[in-house]
Amino acid sequence: MYLFNRTFETTGEMAKIVPILHELKKAVLATGVDPTIWIGGNGYKNGTIILTTPYATLADRAAATAKLATSKAIPELSQKLTPYIRAQEPDIILQYVKGGTFAATVPVGAVVTLVQSQLAQGADWMKTMEWAMELAELDEKITGTQSNLGMVMFGPLGGFIHFSGFANAAAAEAALDAQNASTEWLPLFLKGTPFVLAGSVMSRQMTKLA
Repeated sequence: MYLFNRTFETTGEMAKIVPILHELKKAVLATGVDPTIWIGGNGYKNGTIILTTPYATLADRAAATAKLATSKAIPELSQKLTPYIRAQEPDIILQYVKGGTFAATVPVGAVVTLVQSQLAQGADWMKTMEWAMELAELDEKITGTQSNLGMVMFGPLGGFIHFSGFANAAAAEAALDAQNASTEWLPLFLKGTPFVLAGSVMSRQMTKLA
């Protein structure tokens, strides 16, 4: 299972941007591709928009790209959106190591908490993934919510992301409180220090728009 991610920074003029995004989602849906649109919150620059789409295989991703290229509406809507875009990050594709259904299982308005990390130079990848999986499983035990783990297949190689979806901001905060109250979580998190590039850990939250 894979997850395509496109992230771009906008001017923050959401009253003008959000209607275009809803039109864009309808146009993409018309091709048979079902994207999820997120608004970046804590940890993101103001006005950040994230688009994600799950694929069972990379062949499915290629087929979807071909379908999107046939749409006349998508380029027109993209042009309408262009004046509001300040910057765009390189697209990435994650391969799920654990989980894989978070976007479909959370409602509009739901909050996803992400922790992004980069493999340290010289670190053992297999041992890193063992630690990351152990941390994801502990997250589930503490919060009672599915914890997803994805590694970057296309994009900055060596990247990996832990992420969980919550019904709202209050539920996401309750999960963070539970982690902080746990006597197990911080020691296990710090156990990953040899595996993670110093300064690369980024904690973020995004809210589902559509």
